[in-house]
Amino acid sequence: MTSADPPSATGPTGLRPRLPSPLQEAVDARFERHGVRLLLKRDDLIHPELVGNKWRKLAPNLAAAAGRTVVTFGGAYSNHLRATAAAGRLLGLRTVGVVRGQELAGRPLNPSLARCAADGMRLHFVDRSVYRRKAEPGTLAAVLRAVGAEDAHVVPEGGSNAAAVRGCAALGEELAGH
Repeated sequence: MTSADPPSATGPTGLRPRLPSPLQEAVDARFERHGVRLLLKRDDLIHPELVGNKWRKLAPNLAAAAGRTVVTFGGAYSNHLRATAAAGRLLGLRTVGVVRGQELAGRPLNPSLARCAADGMRLHFVDRSVYRRKAEPGTLAAVLRAVGAEDAHVVPEGGSNAAAVRGCAALGEELAGH
């Protein structure tokens, strides 16, 4: 798979998502009284560790990484960092999480960051000023040097990039049949 390809039905080897995610009707008398039918797309059931839209957004990025270290960004309670760390563990990829808040570096890890570390993610804390400038080429290069990953595949905070959009496009295809 190339970075331009959408994720396949199985995604990068090792993730084994359950696709398409099911639709579940939310039944409520108030809906019925007004002739409304509400269906929920259960993307939380795609994968036990990459829940919600995380699998859809990460799968094309992980394929584009092509075995390189994945560096991404998030706050202390980031679900994106947790999902990236889990995917790294499942795929045997090195992951680095750049965490907003240098002041957190000397403290015990909260449950989210502890899970990232347990999944093998290296955590690199930066001050909030650096974090705000993370998309600037000079700042990004300095962060990558600091973590020893100049050739890494960089995934933006939340996995929000063109590859992620392509991964989420499958939602429309899945819904078209309903």
